[in-house]
Amino acid sequence: MAADLAVFGARIRTMNSAQPFAEALAVKDGRIVALGSAAQVRAECDASTVIQSGSDWHITPGLNDGHQHLLMGSQVGRGINFDRVSNLEDVRALLRAERKRVGPGGWIQGFAFEYAALGGVEYHHELIDEAAGEGPMLFHALDMHTAFANGEALNIAGVTGARRFADASIIVTDSTGAPTGELREMSAINAVTDHAPIPTEAEKLGWYEETIRAQNAVGITSIHQMDGGQETIDALRALEAAGQLNLRVRLHQWIDAKTDPEAIADIIARRDQAGSMWTANSMKFMLDGVIDTGTAWLEEPDTHGNGTDPMWPDMDHFRRTLRQFHDAGFYIATHAIGDRAVREVLDAYETFPGESRHRIEHVEAAPPTTVQRFARQKVSASMQPIHLRWINADMTDPWSERLGVHRCDHAMPSGDINASGANVILGSDWPVAPYDPRLGIFAAQRRYAPDVDDHRSLGKSRGLTGLETLAGYTINAASVTGQDGSLHVGGPADFVAWGADPADCVPEDVVELPVNLTVVAGRIAHQTV
Repeated sequence: MAADLAVFGARIRTMNSAQPFAEALAVKDGRIVALGSAAQVRAECDASTVIQSGSDWHITPGLNDGHQHLLMGSQVGRGINFDRVSNLEDVRALLRAERKRVGPGGWIQGFAFEYAALGGVEYHHELIDEAAGEGPMLFHALDMHTAFANGEALNIAGVTGARRFADASIIVTDSTGAPTGELREMSAINAVTDHAPIPTEAEKLGWYEETIRAQNAVGITSIHQMDGGQETIDALRALEAAGQLNLRVRLHQWIDAKTDPEAIADIIARRDQAGSMWTANSMKFMLDGVIDTGTAWLEEPDTHGNGTDPMWPDMDHFRRTLRQFHDAGFYIATHAIGDRAVREVLDAYETFPGESRHRIEHVEAAPPTTVQRFARQKVSASMQPIHLRWINADMTDPWSERLGVHRCDHAMPSGDINASGANVILGSDWPVAPYDPRLGIFAAQRRYAPDVDDHRSLGKSRGLTGLETLAGYTINAASVTGQDGSLHVGGPADFVAWGADPADCVPEDVVELPVNLTVVAGRIAHQTV
């Protein structure tokens, strides 16, 4: 049988050391059946083969976002995007425009709100009630750990003052005891969002499919999904059945200190649930929070005296649960941002029998002695260089001020971990940061984001090279689960055709590098012409 699809005349970087480059490839039933010269590939084609002319195309394996939240991001991303909105006047202008769009009584929602936009003042709904207009409003902060509501949303939810929550969430109140509209952590946020309209399953599936198409358009062909459970499995199954899952998804099911033994047994029982485009045999643990709010677990307190506690109060429980999932055959990813959290996770992983197959997410603060352990223990580091966009070279930002100048040299040490010989996976953590991998490719090499004015490299960690960065988005991400992310005969037909080779481009040229074609499982998921 002839190939379904073939590409000729391209420069193909395979990321396979046995065959680094090729000029043509052919695909059949979602797999690469020929890769090499034009003559070799043409032998697999006939009149039924769809031919793509790859003149001026530079093909690489499809990119993997190593850490993101596809379903959650698709839902919270329906509203206003406050990314890089830097002052209250601009916030109010966006709210007024959104009220005009949704009409009186409709819910205004938003995400990626930056605390700096408040200009140093404490949030109170009176700051935005007029702009939010006649109807409820709630938008999430950049880190998704805080949300801000207007007076109408508080009234609808019946929030009249402080409440006690099991997870230490806080409804912030003013000096009179009235709620300001600032809601810290999930239970407090849910106290309001639970009263918002619930989208239908059809609406949510439509949003997911829309996000998938947008990610295909920037070269993403697979993701590591870092939250969810059975409901996420159901959504992935529905998307695949409808032919709308044009991303490979490695689901990391969520677990925390409150997960009871029955729920753990249920998770283990569904380990082997999978489709042709998704798996559910990975777990997501979270040992600490974030540096900006004082919830990252540090070896010594931050400058505000915080950062001294993990999110699992009983560390023996944490270690036992990790081991339980290791023994059950799961791949484990653990959120650990502070230096103490990173060390404790490495200590726990080190006790596991057998070959290491686990990873640590974020690693925002780790001294050189800790960095060296990743390679020795064969633990992968999942890094998000685009998060450097919120750090200032003069260390006047909340992250640096909290952490303390003496620890900022080791900020997000992707390059140092990679240089030690460890496996480094790259991603975005979307919706926390933009998912466009071209921004991450830039930040990984330059060690500052492409949308900042100060072009000084942040910290003392080395940047990655272009080829190392491409590896972080392709073969490194695949290898964490024993797969091969290169282009090779017999392998998945997941590839991207760029306007130039992202491994060879100067980082400044990558940011707007054209994505001409994205193919997932042999299907054209995006094409510009």
